Amino acid sequence: MKRTVILLLAATLSLTAIANAQPQSASGGEPDYSAWNTLLSKYYDPARGMDYAHLKANDNAALQQLRQTLARVNVPSLTRKQQLAYWINLYNVNVVATVLEKYPVGSIRDISTDPIIRLNVFKKDRVPFGNGMISLNTIENDRIRDGFHDPRIHFAINCAARSCPPIRPEAYRGDRIDAQLDDQVRKFVSGNGVRVEARGSDSVVHATKILDWFGDDFDKWGGGKTAFLRRFLPAEKSRLLQGNIKLDYDSYDWALNDWKR
Repeated sequence: MKRTVILLLAATLSLTAIANAQPQSASGGEPDYSAWNTLLSKYYDPARGMDYAHLKANDNAALQQLRQTLARVNVPSLTRKQQLAYWINLYNVNVVATVLEKYPVGSIRDISTDPIIRLNVFKKDRVPFGNGMISLNTIENDRIRDGFHDPRIHFAINCAARSCPPIRPEAYRGDRIDAQLDDQVRKFVSGNGVRVEARGSDSVVHATKILDWFGDDFDKWGGGKTAFLRRFLPAEKSRLLQGNIKLDYDSYDWALNDWKR
């Protein structure tokens, strides 16, 4: 009898451990992003950046566990909006993890082995997914851009650079993804991300280089760069868009978004 009780208790504990390790229910559903929310609340400030030093010293193990948890998500079981939220979260989590691998660094580009362009850090398979690894570029270009045709994502994924739109200080979720993406764009273009200068009856838009690099996305899926901006700019900026509108792109600062407290 005693042996039977012990065996039943061991089996129960084993099943509990397995259940707790699952990133989502067997029938699908939104993954658990609570660990990401906790890390963001402790180490990230949109105005200052990521506190990589303290994150690496105190919670790197939690970040690595989160990566492994997200790698086991059954993506096809998610709704389309949940999938978009998942891929954005996966990208942002693994960019932070990539920086921590070599931190302290002055820029994520310093991790690249390409001495000229210094961007192959995004091309290497370093993101745990399923039983293997994929690259950050695969997530951005194949899964997100080609998969969803939504230029708003360029204000949601973060490449750890000062000029990149800030990480949202909460995980993206399928049930709120549209509102979250709209809010991300509005916050960025309302600040220094986009400045509108009136020149007589015309205007010049000083905008993030992202609108230049991914111009086709905004033209094909956003109704054009100017139309996209009109949709999200605050009224006082939108009123200045008149006559011939010229886009002038800001230089991109690749310095690490490092919040040194």
